[in-house]
Amino acid sequence: MRIALSESMVHSTSGNFARSSLSSALGARAAVFAPVLIATLSLCSLAQAQEPATNTAPDSASPELGTQPPPVASPSPNEPAAQPTATTPNQASTAREAAPSPTPVRLAPARDELRLHFPTRVHQGFYLRFSSGPSFLTLRGHGPSGASASLTDSGSTGGIAIGGAVAPGLVLAGTLQGTGFRTEFKGGPFADATVTANGKTRSASHNADGAFGMVGLLVDWYPQPTGNWHAGFSTGLGAIGVTNSADDSNLGGVNFAGSVFGGYDWALGHDWALGLQLTASGATTTKMQQDLDSHDRHDSGYRLTPLAIGLQASLLYF
Repeated sequence: MRIALSESMVHSTSGNFARSSLSSALGARAAVFAPVLIATLSLCSLAQAQEPATNTAPDSASPELGTQPPPVASPSPNEPAAQPTATTPNQASTAREAAPSPTPVRLAPARDELRLHFPTRVHQGFYLRFSSGPSFLTLRGHGPSGASASLTDSGSTGGIAIGGAVAPGLVLAGTLQGTGFRTEFKGGPFADATVTANGKTRSASHNADGAFGMVGLLVDWYPQPTGNWHAGFSTGLGAIGVTNSADDSNLGGVNFAGSVFGGYDWALGHDWALGLQLTASGATTTKMQQDLDSHDRHDSGYRLTPLAIGLQASLLYF
């Protein structure tokens, strides 16, 4: 009985000792590993805190944005030199796109070179101008009885001038100018006339052909010898002619005439130009002679004064 108790006591004592030994071992290990685990977790947290923050923006060196890559820090003297890295074709094309393209510099041509290719046109030398265009002409005055007489209507005008420059931009030329129209001769010799033919009586035609012309000298002036604006005047011997449509009889006379003009010339080349000018012409009161084609011409009793305004296009060689 004693032995049995002793064995049970032995087994009980040994079990308690084994459990206490295991507990002591686990406690010792926990005491050893706990500081190590705490130190490890602390180092991990510190390393995570030292890492740079992740940039969620697009890569600045991406080819789509066309920006330059970030600068690379140069190595310190104590550090070995970095080995050159191979550049891929994509990186090379990105660098070319990122580099600013040089702005082309356009050099202005020399003034002498411009003058060589585009010489300055100076108005001097031979002068030739042909002009033509629409006009408005009136021949106004009175008839033999003192009643008013007139021919007024639109028509056409033209002229030619030939000469040369006496100084740069100043022209002296001979000129021939004329204006003509067809209209009613109010107060004319057939204003109240009638014609009887084949037993029928009707009014005679009141229409007539009128003309006003001048031959003389012309002065044309360009304020700037190399410019395009010009103005001038002409003067000389003028003449008026009227032909009645009723019987083809004519009236005519001479006078002292003159005109003024001004306009602009557009260069077609070094010597040729196309111009546009406004003209105004007039003359003194003219004594009209009748039956100019016959030897018995005489005074018709008509006194007419001409006035014409025209817009002329011209072809100029100067």
